[in-house]
Amino acid sequence: MILRSRAARALRSRCSDRGSNVVELAVLAPGLMMICMLILQFGLWFNARQAALASAQAGALVAREEAATNSGWTGAAQNAAAQYYGNLHTNLLSKVRPRAYGDPQTNVFVTVSGPLGYSVFPFFGLHLTISATAGGPVECFRPAAQNRCG
Repeated sequence: MILRSRAARALRSRCSDRGSNVVELAVLAPGLMMICMLILQFGLWFNARQAALASAQAGALVAREEAATNSGWTGAAQNAAAQYYGNLHTNLLSKVRPRAYGDPQTNVFVTVSGPLGYSVFPFFGLHLTISATAGGPVECFRPAAQNRCG
């Protein structure tokens, strides 16, 4: 009987799962933390992209209205985009660079770009650049006999 209980105890101790949860957590925890950090980084990137797109749309609205009548439409559109981004009171983009371009007779566009101001992974040297473009046809009044703006 004593031999049987010793053998059973030895067999149980070899097959015991004691402490395996700690080892599993130690193996899985870095991966889970990395996934959480990636989710946060994606959220920052997406929010910065939305801010850049909203600024580009505000600049494109001015560009579409001004291009047919104002020769300085590029400056007005760039100022509108920069001012709109400034009114958002966010630092998601560390430096905003609006650029207006296009043909003032047909279509105009505004692109807002800049480096992402925050990074969850600064130790990897991850530097993301955000860029968003908005534009459309130039708005102008056209009499019935005239096909072009201006």
